[in-house]
Amino acid sequence: MAVVDVQCPSCHTLDVVKYGRQPNGAQRYRCCNPECQRRIFLLDYHGRHDGHDLQRRIIEMALFGSGAMETAQLLGADADDVYQVYHKLTQFSWHPSMEPPAFHAMLAMR
Repeated sequence: MAVVDVQCPSCHTLDVVKYGRQPNGAQRYRCCNPECQRRIFLLDYHGRHDGHDLQRRIIEMALFGSGAMETAQLLGADADDVYQVYHKLTQFSWHPSMEPPAFHAMLAMR
């Protein structure tokens, strides 16, 4: 029988115990270090390996003017994922017309 030392990805301690399974059958682990910020974790996160890369590609295509459906088709992504990234982008976008009226009044007093 093989023994694998499981290390917490946050605090790097070996004081880890099994903590049940995910609905997909993946083993969950719990860090027993009381100061650790991340208590429960998995060794392998399936299906999440290219999330940041996909977001980066969606943002690049949005900056070059591609539409959401076109982006989803070209990247082979779900259209809902593309719309979620677009929604996040609109939260951080800025335009002078979006400034509060009090700010415009301060500028006018100069």
